[in-house]
Amino acid sequence: MRFPGMVRAAVPMLALALAAAPLLSPRGAAAQAPAADTLSWDGIPRFQMRGGLKAFWNVGDGSRGENTRQALAHGFEPVTLVNTYSDYWGKPRRDINPAKDGPSANPWDMPPNFELVVRRAIENGKPSGIYVQDIEFPFVENIEKAHGDTAARLASGATSLAAFEEAYYKKWAEWFWLPLLWTKERYPDAVVGLYGVQPFRRDYWGIAGKDAAQIDGSHRTDAQLWEYIDPYVDFYISSIYLFFDQPDSVFYMAANVEENYLRTRPFGDRPVYAYEWLQFHISNEKLSGQEVPGYLAEAMAIIPYFSGAKGVVLWGWEPQLKTARPPYRQLPRYVRSLQRVAALSEKIGRGRLVLDTPAHVAWRERQPLVRTVELDDGSCVVMAIDPWQDETARSTRRVRCGEWEADIALDGRSTALAVLSRDGLKSY
Repeated sequence: MRFPGMVRAAVPMLALALAAAPLLSPRGAAAQAPAADTLSWDGIPRFQMRGGLKAFWNVGDGSRGENTRQALAHGFEPVTLVNTYSDYWGKPRRDINPAKDGPSANPWDMPPNFELVVRRAIENGKPSGIYVQDIEFPFVENIEKAHGDTAARLASGATSLAAFEEAYYKKWAEWFWLPLLWTKERYPDAVVGLYGVQPFRRDYWGIAGKDAAQIDGSHRTDAQLWEYIDPYVDFYISSIYLFFDQPDSVFYMAANVEENYLRTRPFGDRPVYAYEWLQFHISNEKLSGQEVPGYLAEAMAIIPYFSGAKGVVLWGWEPQLKTARPPYRQLPRYVRSLQRVAALSEKIGRGRLVLDTPAHVAWRERQPLVRTVELDDGSCVVMAIDPWQDETARSTRRVRCGEWEADIALDGRSTALAVLSRDGLKSY
């Protein structure tokens, strides 16, 4: 199965997708799909994010733009998504894919039409909102194996394995940062980011049960590659598409956003945006094509803002399809959840996020996920969810903010939001 606009690549097997695997592409050439009925926006509230928080709409629109117009009118902001290596406008078409025959070990083998194809994609991707370059391909990460590629070894000019490793990652990074540089040259005011490699690549089971050193070890190459890319991005992306209908998914989202947030702070204060999808990832054949349940739709609209993200990006392409049921039945709950965040966005955006218990630790210990944002007046915004309990269960969790304490109610698997101050706990 291929999505519209997808670079030729096999869909990753589930086992690979749950580790640091190729990401499902957030791309869609809506103009190539047949027009479909619009989503029903009746009853979906409007919201307005403040305090630097954002919510973006990156859903492929087969409704001649009506869904996008509705989304922007309701509070979302636009995204320009460029499928950088697919040469839609070339005659003949000259797609770029260094992994078309499997992961490559030679980053110096750059096709002569590389710049032509990339600049043509940029020229046809006029900026509207944030500008996302979508560049995804696997390459050989075992440095000994890569060093065994004679052409790569000779092209590197390196005389030792250590020197080759440095040159190898530096050269691969060019495949990602050159398109970003050329975008800025063409559109100097564009706010540019990269979907594909991340400062911390999406990792499902690889976080739970590992200590910090083990996580760093399995993601060492993320940092090696990213240090060369970082100067060219205006924001960071954390991909948190869901694979499973189970409580772990809550902590997977929090942990991946949190790791990207923490690992990018040394580079500066640029925002992290979380890419999301209201359907389960197609790598899980049992759930492929199904929408996420309500509690996960709610959680994905709230948790990133309490894990270090300044925004969420809703991706999708389902409105292009004619199905037996309306697409995005969870959209109303998702947007209502964004509305709850928006009501507190000035506080959340200006406050100080407290990550006292890492998400992967709470995951391993089967604790509720609790986060606070401290404000200058001593009050706190509190987020809490206990996905381990049954949907019909009711419980409370003791939360603290400086000298104040209170019990926050946890209703099934819903995500609770409240402000704790000297006046007590006020829920939102």
